[in-house]
Amino acid sequence: MKTSTIVAATVGTLAVATVGYAIYFDQKRRNDPEFRRKLKKEKKRAMKQQKEEDKKKTTKTAQSVEEALASIKEDDFPTSMEEREKFCMDQLSTGEALFTRGPEGYDMAAICFYKALKVYPAPAELVMVYQKTIPPEVFTLVMGMLSMDVHKKQEKYYTVFPPKEMNVKVDELPEGITAEGQKVVRRGLIATKDFAAGETIYSETPIISSLEPSLEGKEFCHYCLKQIVEEESKVKCPTCTKVVFCSASCEKSASTEFHAVLCTKDSEDASPERSLYDYTKETNNKYPEMIAKFLVRMVHEETLNSGEEYNLFDHIERLRFLEVRPSAAEEKEIELLKVALGSKIPGIEEFINEERYLTLKGKLLYNAYGISTSLNADRSVEPSPEQSRSERDAPVVGAGFYRVTSYMSHSCEPNTKIAYQDHNNNLAVVATRAVKAGEELHVGFIDQKNGELSTEQRRQELFQHYRFKCMCPRCEAPEPVAVAAAVEALVEAAVEAAIEVEAEVEAEVEAEVEAVETA
Repeated sequence: MKTSTIVAATVGTLAVATVGYAIYFDQKRRNDPEFRRKLKKEKKRAMKQQKEEDKKKTTKTAQSVEEALASIKEDDFPTSMEEREKFCMDQLSTGEALFTRGPEGYDMAAICFYKALKVYPAPAELVMVYQKTIPPEVFTLVMGMLSMDVHKKQEKYYTVFPPKEMNVKVDELPEGITAEGQKVVRRGLIATKDFAAGETIYSETPIISSLEPSLEGKEFCHYCLKQIVEEESKVKCPTCTKVVFCSASCEKSASTEFHAVLCTKDSEDASPERSLYDYTKETNNKYPEMIAKFLVRMVHEETLNSGEEYNLFDHIERLRFLEVRPSAAEEKEIELLKVALGSKIPGIEEFINEERYLTLKGKLLYNAYGISTSLNADRSVEPSPEQSRSERDAPVVGAGFYRVTSYMSHSCEPNTKIAYQDHNNNLAVVATRAVKAGEELHVGFIDQKNGELSTEQRRQELFQHYRFKCMCPRCEAPEPVAVAAAVEALVEAAVEAAIEVEAEVEAEVEAEVEAVETA
């Protein structure tokens, strides 16, 4: 008899036996209480045993992941693009050879695949390849290592940032309780030492900054936003007339970080770069250009392989942002960016999707600071419709996006102020009163019109622009007008009460006199 026939017959016999046993089993389950108890007990025992086995397997996997991750040193990874490419291919080849040995080679194979992932320029794509080509056990180990690495990196972030020499730290602070009774926390900037009034707490340069579009190419530096007093001091871009610089060093820095990619080149023919520039001028919107600068600078820093543990995106991904709803304007801005950068930065078109662009714009809208570098306090500048944090005691000529200062919260009675002491985009945080170590630093987000705005007006403007209700001590305290009105009401009530008492006394006296006269 053929093997296939034997197998088929065996399967048929088993099927009949299984059906018969199923009927017997169901009858016992329905009619025999002792059988039901025994069945339940066996089921619990089996579940417990399975749970213990799963736990052992999970523990073993976690231990394997932790041990594998501990064996990898940052020095293991090359820095140059050529070396990284060769390193990646070597690790992939070694990993493939190892997992073919079976389970005994899985741990070492996972380490190789993880190392390849660390240097691969598009890790998300490589993860998808892994999912289809390597054994599930190895893939689980690789993803576990990646998850643990990301978790450790996130936990470590606020221990190394901000740098200690800035005299501040980022800490979690209570912000209330939800309807379900859960605590709500936020991150704030805390002083790590005492400061006297007028003392500079720290200063920092922006990730990116941009002039108001109406000022481009005139008397302000395209890179540091400094006002150029003397015409002969202007340094022009070698390939366009749209921007000027205050020095050769600013021109070089701008060209290296972003301008070489975004320069319009003054070509008579229409160009993607020119279209982006024209859009910012026509709409008076600087944030699309700031986002373009950020993306170019991010790529530039990645190519430098400086060895920094955290890149630009690591710094900004933790920041709060305003939700920006997509509109025709944002759709056009995304398209302009894709066309302007697509031919120069491979993969950028896929990177700039709607969600990512709106998030970047929302981060600028919530965190950017208005920059005041004009030497003329009465200067009139056409403001762009895009908001920025500013108390506006001087004309705002542009905006900057700062790593550390973005963590500062608003107060209508701030203990610091923003100053541009070097008359460029270098921001300084200055104490407006004595600040103690451990105290949260606050700054004003809006112009309070020299204290003329009422609590309701301040709260309305803050909610309109930043979507929060201010609960600072000044907003929580009763308004001076309200206090005066309350005092006046109390005085009036006291006077009325005194008049009533006096009337009652007079009535009693009159009654007594009348009684005496009658007698």
